[in-house]
Amino acid sequence: MGGISIGVGTRVVQNREPLAVEVDRSIVMMSLDQGKYYGLEGVGGRIWKLMEEPVTVAELCRVLQSEFEVDEEVCQREVVEFLTQLAAERLIHVVDETTDPVRAPASR
Repeated sequence: MGGISIGVGTRVVQNREPLAVEVDRSIVMMSLDQGKYYGLEGVGGRIWKLMEEPVTVAELCRVLQSEFEVDEEVCQREVVEFLTQLAAERLIHVVDETTDPVRAPASR
């Protein structure tokens, strides 16, 4: 994957292209551009809802820490990893990148 650096100051927002609906506490998305469908549950679905408007990783983590029992460092690392995956699938838009990235997830 090329060049996107997501860190605590990065502002992200949902892309408008995937059609997303909530079904039984899950988010189900269909991307016609990608020719794929996606499902998000639990924390992933919550993050998706929080990205209806542009939001920073730090803001996402503040909300998640108030709703779930999670350490700040763990939250930031896992949210960055999740958002990196969503960005790779072009499901989110990185509004502005940061020069202060959280430790990037290792390539697998």
